[in-house]
Amino acid sequence: MQFPDSFFEDEVRDGFYVPALMKRSWAAQMEVLADVARICEKYQIHWFADRGTLLGAVRHGGYIPWDDDLDICMLRDDFNRFMEVAEQELPKGYFIPKNRNDNQRLLTSILYGEPFCLEENHLYKFHNFPFRTGIDIFVLDYVAPRPEDENLRIRLALTVWVAAKEVTPENQNTEQTLAMLSEFENLFHITFDHNSSIKEQLYILLENIFSMYTNSGGTEVAFMPNWVRDRTWSFPLEAYRSSVLIPFEQMDVAVPVQYQEALRIQFGEHYMTPYRAGGGHEYPAYQALENHLAQVSKGEFNFLARYWIEDGDWKRKRQNTMIHTQAICPCPEPCLHVNQ
Repeated sequence: MQFPDSFFEDEVRDGFYVPALMKRSWAAQMEVLADVARICEKYQIHWFADRGTLLGAVRHGGYIPWDDDLDICMLRDDFNRFMEVAEQELPKGYFIPKNRNDNQRLLTSILYGEPFCLEENHLYKFHNFPFRTGIDIFVLDYVAPRPEDENLRIRLALTVWVAAKEVTPENQNTEQTLAMLSEFENLFHITFDHNSSIKEQLYILLENIFSMYTNSGGTEVAFMPNWVRDRTWSFPLEAYRSSVLIPFEQMDVAVPVQYQEALRIQFGEHYMTPYRAGGGHEYPAYQALENHLAQVSKGEFNFLARYWIEDGDWKRKRQNTMIHTQAICPCPEPCLHVNQ
């Protein structure tokens, strides 16, 4: 994917400072999406820009300036086909992480590389972004045609979800846990393998509950972790029957054919009005990798410059917002690598 050199310059978009490293992170994520999209095209798998990525595509023609990740979604049928071929079709270096923490288990990530890499082929492909990169895939499942069936599914899902979060390797063979598992075995007509991770098996059961209905007779789809918790973000199935392509930075992304309705459900009637609010993780997403690198290198490696925005700065008027920068250079003596 080709980007003009100007794309990788620091920039202020909609009053928000976007540093060059974030631009490289964006470009790296788009390279991952391009590889995923090629697989989907080969196997006629439908995918759609989702969440902030969908909003950014429609409202900004690219990333929301204060967004730092890339999200897509697939209907369950398409997701299952993708997972069947992903391992063999993804280029070398890609992987789909398993055994994630409880907050990350119910979405799928496509990741590339080591936490930090300066190898030439990595830097060339990912536009000199030195950290691991990837995208997230959210699965849309079918809502039951009858409300009473959906109410039952929600109760079952929440029960299993709570159990999955509470079970650990240390307590999976306690009397209390074994009694609970016995009830699940009778209810779902399954048998747990007590020599393997019960937590993993409970999350598999939860996924099966999420996907227990098909598109036969149903008119809505939803990301089940949101839906079963508070009945939010259910979408008309018709919105995801097909897609259209719209510009997104240096590429085109697929969006639901009824993308306006999808955005209205997720972000409200005034979704075209920019509004900065808290995200699902600390910004920027690569900050944890920066911090990890500093720890493992014991201060021997640092970037030439880092930036941060202090909490109090959000309360300032836009023209007075401070962007704090710190010049850092690995050279032992003063040099001209950084303009102070």
